[in-house]
Amino acid sequence: MPVRTLGERELELLRDVIEHGPLGSIDHGRMVGRFEKAFAAMVGAKFGVAMNSAMSVLHSAVMASGAGAGDEVICDPVVVFGAMAAMYANAVPVFVDVDPVSWNMDPDKIEERLTERTKALIVTHMCGLPTEMDRIMAIARKHGLFVIEDCAHSILSTFRGRCVGTFGDVGSFSFQESKQLSLGDGGMAVTDSAQIEEKLSLHGSAPTFKSVGYGLHYNFRMTEVTAAVGLGQMERIRGYIEGFQSVGRILNEAVAGCPWLVPQKGPDYAVNTYHLWGCRFEGDKHGVSKEDFVRVLDEEGCDGVFSYTGLTAYRHPVVADRTPHALNCPSYTGKQNRYPDGLCPVAEDLAPRILFAATWIAEDKARETAERLRKAVKRMG
Repeated sequence: MPVRTLGERELELLRDVIEHGPLGSIDHGRMVGRFEKAFAAMVGAKFGVAMNSAMSVLHSAVMASGAGAGDEVICDPVVVFGAMAAMYANAVPVFVDVDPVSWNMDPDKIEERLTERTKALIVTHMCGLPTEMDRIMAIARKHGLFVIEDCAHSILSTFRGRCVGTFGDVGSFSFQESKQLSLGDGGMAVTDSAQIEEKLSLHGSAPTFKSVGYGLHYNFRMTEVTAAVGLGQMERIRGYIEGFQSVGRILNEAVAGCPWLVPQKGPDYAVNTYHLWGCRFEGDKHGVSKEDFVRVLDEEGCDGVFSYTGLTAYRHPVVADRTPHALNCPSYTGKQNRYPDGLCPVAEDLAPRILFAATWIAEDKARETAERLRKAVKRMG
């Protein structure tokens, strides 16, 4: 069953924290240290660094890459979080278009976006479906790029049998309430590099001599309480993942044969762990309007299916308003319209078409949602 549960095991670990303390975790802590080691081992990485959110992990990873004001960071155009992480470091997000079937970054489009300013690449495994990491890593190593994998959707997703997050220099995982490992909030960085682990760990320690030479660092620590719950939930995560995948299959079956609802799909060697189930609406090519379909979904009580923002990342106000310093610094004079229409045509076409459904629901609820989805599709003819 994919519905996340909390029980006696989590209470046992929380009692340990409360009885023995401390609640904080400067320099990794007791529970946090255990959680870091266990999570890294689970995905096949050497080091884990726990933080208060995945956004903190992405921010820290960009800083670990050495990217700063005026440098460029390659990002996905479907979600905005990689771009935000770049802007936190006053670096400039540069967007690479996606594959129309997988919705993941298209490796064939990366090299045309590279410049002498490019320092890092942030790649998202969208909805839990792994990106073509072998091809992306070959390009990154050729050009000396620091690679950050945004695995917020993809705990235990595998590409050619290997967990995502372990291909690049840093893997970033999310424990926000809706994610597969749900702790209310929190994040984890994984890496195989002791030097990178040291840089990332600075953001979870008190300011000391250790920070000399690394510039600013931030207080992104995870608490012992969160880590205790994380240790308990890790004992259930594989069962959760099986449940998410089951819900994904149920919803795929619900739209099978419908030519204008096309589920996200990847190659057989990319195992999707379905943080979300997604499909692309192409009704306009078949005489079906999205507005009418959404209305019928509502009439059928299919409230589990919903639209995303409808915007590419560079149309999101935080990017489009160009608030960060780097987008307005003197070295970019004359480049004020960095993100024109048509920059990523596949993503621009895809963004308003995406429909999602939650997978963290009981299987009977998933079958109910699937049946209502079938009825809505049938009503549209």
